[in-house]
Amino acid sequence: MKNESESCGPATRTASTINASLVKKALCLGATAAILLPIEALVVEERFAAMCAAPHRCPSYGLAPGCPPHALPPAAFRESLRRFQQLLAFKIDAPTALLMGAGRPALARTIHTIASGVEQEAVCLGLVGTMGLAAGSCKELFCPQEEICVVLEHGLSCPHAHLARPSISALGVNFSALAEAAGWSFAKIDDHPPVDEQPAMGLMAGLVLLPTAAA
Repeated sequence: MKNESESCGPATRTASTINASLVKKALCLGATAAILLPIEALVVEERFAAMCAAPHRCPSYGLAPGCPPHALPPAAFRESLRRFQQLLAFKIDAPTALLMGAGRPALARTIHTIASGVEQEAVCLGLVGTMGLAAGSCKELFCPQEEICVVLEHGLSCPHAHLARPSISALGVNFSALAEAAGWSFAKIDDHPPVDEQPAMGLMAGLVLLPTAAA
């Protein structure tokens, strides 16, 4: 059996086999589905990042490096997309009741785990500069018991740097446009179907920006 380090190296790989490996990695880590898309499918708008502050201020606003106002502004993020050619989008399907309830943080942590895992796999396969993005504030998900963020307050290394990834909302990613590009349908989070119907299903998503295009 090969160990983790043996999967990395200069072995000849085509773009299609690399892409297949990344999709497989996302699914193995818990994603319901994963798909490769051109980087042009990513829509970034200031209004989504602005929602972190208003009209209902997010409890994590200003508390983490990946949240506004510390996160990369949408305009700068759009500019940074020039160095990427494609992205891997992934999702986890879940009842909207779970997405609105106490189970949301655990699901969001899984999204971060998938994003970081696929990112590391891509780098291992030679895609240096890969960048994973996830859902939710890293402060809320990984350091909820801490009063401050040691990165922001003391300039220390993040104790969860291997898992925590920037928030897609903070960067201004249009989640609905991403889901549409991927062909993913979902119920609005405030849908309340009759009790005799199946629970409304929503989804939580993340993505990994890749510096090379598929073959």
